[in-house]
Amino acid sequence: MIANLNFRSNPISPLKVTLLIETLISGQIVASIAEFPTFRVEADTQESAVQQLQLNFLERAKHIETIDWEVPLDSVEPAWMKYAGVFKDDPDFLEIMEEMRAERNSDDDSEVDPSYYS
Repeated sequence: MIANLNFRSNPISPLKVTLLIETLISGQIVASIAEFPTFRVEADTQESAVQQLQLNFLERAKHIETIDWEVPLDSVEPAWMKYAGVFKDDPDFLEIMEEMRAERNSDDDSEVDPSYYS
């Protein structure tokens, strides 16, 4: 169930996007918009590709509306949370944790292969 969602409709405000220009082996120029990967145009020249891409995007933008959505993150439980504390009363796990802690705090570096760092 979706609760406490605050939707607010906004007219499209100025938007800054990144145009990607790629020259294909065939010599064709591909222009696309990084933020909107479905917008992609091939043309003979860079100027033509950019102009066509801009026109296509502006035409489609006439039919686009933006909606702000404030996601209530405090009500979203992280996926890992269901596993938190699952081993808290397991004596074997406590023993493993103690061994790991002791190794981590040890000054013994005899298992480190020095050639790995050279």
